[in-house]
Amino acid sequence: MTHLGADVAAFVDGQLPPARELAARRHLEQCERCRSVVAEQEQLKRRMARTAPAGGPAGVPAHLAAALAAVASDPREPDSPRRQALRRSVGVVVALVGSSAAVLLLAYVLAPPLPSTGDPVDPDFDAYVSEFLAEAASRRAPDVVATSTTVPAAASSDTTPLSPRELARLDADGWPCHTVLAGDLERVDGRLLGDAAIALRYSGEHVQLHLIEQIGRLDDAALADFQRRTLADSVVWVREGQPNVAAWQADGVVYAVVTDASVASVAEVVAQLPSTPDRSAIERVEDGLDRMTGWISAA
Repeated sequence: MTHLGADVAAFVDGQLPPARELAARRHLEQCERCRSVVAEQEQLKRRMARTAPAGGPAGVPAHLAAALAAVASDPREPDSPRRQALRRSVGVVVALVGSSAAVLLLAYVLAPPLPSTGDPVDPDFDAYVSEFLAEAASRRAPDVVATSTTVPAAASSDTTPLSPRELARLDADGWPCHTVLAGDLERVDGRLLGDAAIALRYSGEHVQLHLIEQIGRLDDAALADFQRRTLADSVVWVREGQPNVAAWQADGVVYAVVTDASVASVAEVVAQLPSTPDRSAIERVEDGLDRMTGWISAA
């Protein structure tokens, strides 16, 4: 048997079928992680049941009580006969507090976001795209582009070319400057943008890719027209088009990609670089339970 996962609630409530309950108990004898999760939820239920007067659960933050009430009153979720009976007998809040399913739902909703560090970064995606398109036009018609007076915004900023040796040193110091990405995209060059960002160019057969690495964390306001996706089991924000644009963050660095390669190729790039893993539902519940237990311990 693997970890109890979603069976934790049914186990604590004594609702597992006999065979599965026996398997769960045997698993708990060997698994410290699951014993800890079960113990935390049992403690949580005892404390909340013991401190929940008619007016609401004492000892629990007000916004947690509000969240309980909000879940209970959501008109989009019809009440089951069992929940209606619980409401009639002990009231809305107490019914939800006494339900392991509701506790797990709250744990999922209240799971803290994965930590990110640094100042907010609002990448100039439009400037990155402009530079990418200008480079593509230069490859198609270099004479025409050479006579143009238009300079891409990103290219006009303070930039310093980096030698292969400098790029290798940066790579060793934690700034990924791989010589090859996604199997066949070879690094063409690299530039230092200001004093806190690196711009790298990669080229393959009929495919180009720009990678910008910048200290900080992604500003939510910069992602208004992006979609949250899971690529290479990581959280990545994607704006599909010509070219495709992607952004993510990890370990205090924001990564931005502009490319005419497919989103599948972007996933290969993400897999090679630091990224933030996307949590499964079970992992989110576990994180939420940890957070809720911390509140109760501090009460």
